[in-house]
Amino acid sequence: MAGVEAGIAELLKRLEAVTARLESVESQLGGASSSSSSSKAPAAGGAAPAAAAADGPVVAWVEEFDNLVAETFAKYLAASEKVGNDKVKAQAKFFEAAVKAQRAFLVNASKSAKPSAENLGKLLAATSEPLSKTVETREKARGDAQWNHLSAVSEAVPILGWVTVEPTPGPYAAQFQGNAEFYTNKLLREYKGKDNDQVAWIEGLTGFLKGLVAYVKKYHTTGVSWNPKGGDAVANAAAAAGGSSSAAPAPPAGGPPPPPPAPAPGVLDSAPPKAAPAAALFSELNSKGEGVTAGLRKVTKDMKTKNRDPSERTSVVKDLPKKTVSSSSSAAAGPKKGTPKFELQGNKWVVEFQDNNKEIVIESPEPKQTVYIYQCTGSVINVKGKVNAITVDSCKRTGLVFESAIASVEVVNSLSIEIQVQNKVPAFAIDKSSGVQLYLSAQCLDAELVSSKSDQMNILIPGADGDLVELSVPEQFKTVVKNGALSTSTIEHI
Repeated sequence: MAGVEAGIAELLKRLEAVTARLESVESQLGGASSSSSSSKAPAAGGAAPAAAAADGPVVAWVEEFDNLVAETFAKYLAASEKVGNDKVKAQAKFFEAAVKAQRAFLVNASKSAKPSAENLGKLLAATSEPLSKTVETREKARGDAQWNHLSAVSEAVPILGWVTVEPTPGPYAAQFQGNAEFYTNKLLREYKGKDNDQVAWIEGLTGFLKGLVAYVKKYHTTGVSWNPKGGDAVANAAAAAGGSSSAAPAPPAGGPPPPPPAPAPGVLDSAPPKAAPAAALFSELNSKGEGVTAGLRKVTKDMKTKNRDPSERTSVVKDLPKKTVSSSSSAAAGPKKGTPKFELQGNKWVVEFQDNNKEIVIESPEPKQTVYIYQCTGSVINVKGKVNAITVDSCKRTGLVFESAIASVEVVNSLSIEIQVQNKVPAFAIDKSSGVQLYLSAQCLDAELVSSKSDQMNILIPGADGDLVELSVPEQFKTVVKNGALSTSTIEHI
């Protein structure tokens, strides 16, 4: 009897353990169900978990994408709400929509066989539209106070186009990560140690870009990892759209799925194959047999050159008189420029579309004000006082003279620019420009210069005898591999 009682007691313990495990699993399932349906608009960072719950079990590389979004991209979205103005916040919403669309695309790829090029364009339409709007937000906000924020995201967002690249999507993604770093590095120099929210914005964006490059290289080395045993990608996308609450009503039972939306023009568009390949043309010609030449005209003897009059054998074609174009019409056909502008807008001095105006003077500006110079040609701008920052954008043969700047002087997309600092500025940034001459004062010799995709840059500094000494900024570099790392040095010509 004692042995039986001991066996019963052991059995009861095991049953209690099983019951406890079942209750634990039940509570986890109940919590997941309530969290997935608690809100139709999750907070920033909740998009990936909510999408994962809606799609059910996903493959490992889709789950890894969800983790990347939750750890880095959510940080960027939250920081955009804190530090961004209306344009930066709107751009973040478009970027978020593009990332969500790419996540849906990856889920579909994990369940579908590789589609044709034409159907791939249809599948990417949902990503292309918000991606294009992300870039347009920056283009419509030139001169904005947070121009560097807008530019960093605009240069970064084409990274989502890696899904169209074969067989090396990794280097493609890394290219746009590098483009964005030019602007994020400037922001980091400006806000590091001063504004933690701004630093969080930078870290969130750069973390997502670096993580996405590593993700592509690990899981999609030669292209998107389609499922060779999967179904039709277009049909699966239509079924997924029909199952979402925001999609159009489902078709009647048994009917075909609705056609996918037409692809919008954008960065992710794929060119459809041509309708008439050479094989089809030769097949049609072969089917006609000897009748293929039935419609050709026969060349008679009098048509042959050797039988024609010698005066008619020349092959020289007489030149037609050239049409003369008046100077007024050619000027009218040139690119139109905007209305010249020179005014103070809030805390920003705006100098735009000035041609051959060498009398532009900004008198006694305040240190909190900035100067934005855009599309000026053959002009000179003189800033008599200390300002926060100066930007020269898309200018030609333009000069800038200023006393001091607190943050930096930036030159972008410009040609033949001369800049003279009379007192001090901590940094210069030159991007996509040619022929930039910097005249530094004795107090400004510790300034740093960051250049990218630029050439013919010279720095002139005062010499010991009072004359200016011209120094050329290196344009050629040599990179070698040493001990498993890259070592880069400038090339000097003797």
